[in-house]
Amino acid sequence: MGEDTSTLPPPYTPVPPVPRDPLDCWACAVLITAHNLLIGAANLGIFIVMCGGALVPSAVMLLYGFLCHPRFRRPKETLCPAVLTPGPCVALLVFGALLLLPFLILSLAAYARIVRSFQLSSCFLPYSRAMYGGAPAARRRPAKDSPKDGKAWV
Repeated sequence: MGEDTSTLPPPYTPVPPVPRDPLDCWACAVLITAHNLLIGAANLGIFIVMCGGALVPSAVMLLYGFLCHPRFRRPKETLCPAVLTPGPCVALLVFGALLLLPFLILSLAAYARIVRSFQLSSCFLPYSRAMYGGAPAARRRPAKDSPKDGKAWV
């Protein structure tokens, strides 16, 4: 009862990290960098798809509003129908600009939900894994030495 040292129960006792050899450390750092870049590229791809897909309606409104407005339109423009006079073009510009922020917020919320469901943030590996290896084989506990009486530390 009077012990000052606090230790974890036997199955959960941490093992101190073992430094890797320099060449092994370098190779592992290259692999971890490649892994983290791949996860970052997947993250960026999901972000571009979600934000790009959600902002398309607003971008189309702004594009038609600018291209079909008489101040910016060329005389022989075939893209704009005759219905788009200056009034509807201004309405397209206003609604496109007003809908830009809500669509951006919705797309960021959808992106955050997808990333959270895929758990992409937990896929990034720290570089400490490149510098330190696991426990040496002599210190690892074999599976046959595990307690079989059914007791567990909780």
